Amino acid sequence: MTDPLTLRIWIYRAYYLALCLFILLWQILPLGFDEGSLPSPDMITGLTLAWLLRHPNVVPLGAIAIVFLISDFLTHAPVGLGALLIVLATESLRKRQPQIENMTFLSEFGTVTAVILAVTLAERVLLTLLLADQPPFGEVVLHAIVTIAAYPALVVISKYLLGLDRLSAADPDNV
Repeated sequence: MTDPLTLRIWIYRAYYLALCLFILLWQILPLGFDEGSLPSPDMITGLTLAWLLRHPNVVPLGAIAIVFLISDFLTHAPVGLGALLIVLATESLRKRQPQIENMTFLSEFGTVTAVILAVTLAERVLLTLLLADQPPFGEVVLHAIVTIAAYPALVVISKYLLGLDRLSAADPDNV
């Protein structure tokens, strides 16, 4: 018989992968938005950070790497660069988990803002060093800002619709 806590973790892992797949498929649909409109937020990054900060056991390193690598392929981003930067960012957050457990939402939001901006800046610097074609800097910054602005909504959806609460040190599945 499967332990209920292990089953719960695996169900949330399946939710994470299913949500990421749905978001990826939504992103590649030709919806015909105007070029002058706001860019859509990077929902996969927001979802990954929200779930990682809430319950790091349900977002394993392998799942993050695979999801972001597939995302790079499907969205015609530089293959592996975004995945590498997100994996590095999430693993640095995972190492800081004891401090993150006691943070208020405002501190968590500030941490997520710093991570998204750091990943955006690192990607920009690496692409510049590699002399790769890049979108205009303003578009990149606007995309990061829209992603940051979407983060609270992703936390609310994760908590109240999907039931993913913040993990505390007293929880039995805090491994």
